[in-house]
Amino acid sequence: MNLYIYTFYNFHAICIIPINKIEEKANKLIDFIPVKWQLILTNNGSFTQALTYLTNQIIDIKMLQNKHKTNKRHIRCVWLGAEIYTKLTFARSLWLLTLDNQTIKTDKPIGKSFIKHKIDIYKKIHEIYYGYSQNFEKSFSLNKPLWGRKYTLYYKNKSSVTIQEFFSPDILYFFYK
Repeated sequence: MNLYIYTFYNFHAICIIPINKIEEKANKLIDFIPVKWQLILTNNGSFTQALTYLTNQIIDIKMLQNKHKTNKRHIRCVWLGAEIYTKLTFARSLWLLTLDNQTIKTDKPIGKSFIKHKIDIYKKIHEIYYGYSQNFEKSFSLNKPLWGRKYTLYYKNKSSVTIQEFFSPDILYFFYK
């Protein structure tokens, strides 16, 4: 799925790994992607929930962009962060308005809304990224390459939301706490 979500943050990929290559070479993945990053990048559950457990903190969002591009599409860009508002993840999403918009609160993490309202979804990861972005490096206050991923959430067997996430290297710190 080659669905591009334009936002004001540019990401320059050094490497894009399609998910079929990851599934194909799962035993060799450990040589290329560190295990802790594999846990984050290939997780099919709610990332926000996983981040809550990992950090032992409430995860909040800071909305950067939330607008309708057309009457059937909606773009949302947010920072996910811990209580002390350490930026941990940048997420941008393109919503094809097939979900009940009253149920999914745009000011809350997507996964929390799905869990709270018991909405059954399926997540299909498309690709994993490794690269850099001057904007993200500045926002994360780090000068390191970043990992990211793109996936689609399906509701009632229909594509509903495509999400790209870019992760702060600081997330690994919480594995050692």
